[in-house]
Amino acid sequence: MLVNVNPSTSVNIAEDLRSAKTTTAVSATTTVGVALAANQARANYSIYNAGSSTVFLREGTAVTSTLYDVQIPPGFYWKEEFLTSRYTGVLSVITASGTSSLLVSEGSLI
Repeated sequence: MLVNVNPSTSVNIAEDLRSAKTTTAVSATTTVGVALAANQARANYSIYNAGSSTVFLREGTAVTSTLYDVQIPPGFYWKEEFLTSRYTGVLSVITASGTSSLLVSEGSLI
């Protein structure tokens, strides 16, 4: 990465501000479900697996127990870190067996 530390023009960098997170209970089953709908204003999100089955999470609408981005075991918490860019699309979940209760939180830009 190349960075000009002495630019000839000034640059205005705005700080991203977000609202307080809202939390929703979501049930994950062996059928693909939506944990979070697409949200262009999404600032961050987190998911706590309060259930008894491992949950498989993936960005987009296609997720299986073998095609996923993140495994969230029972009792674990997943927090997306937006270190490079924000993902604002749909987040899908599924379990390999059984049902699991999720607490899904999302903050939005204001």
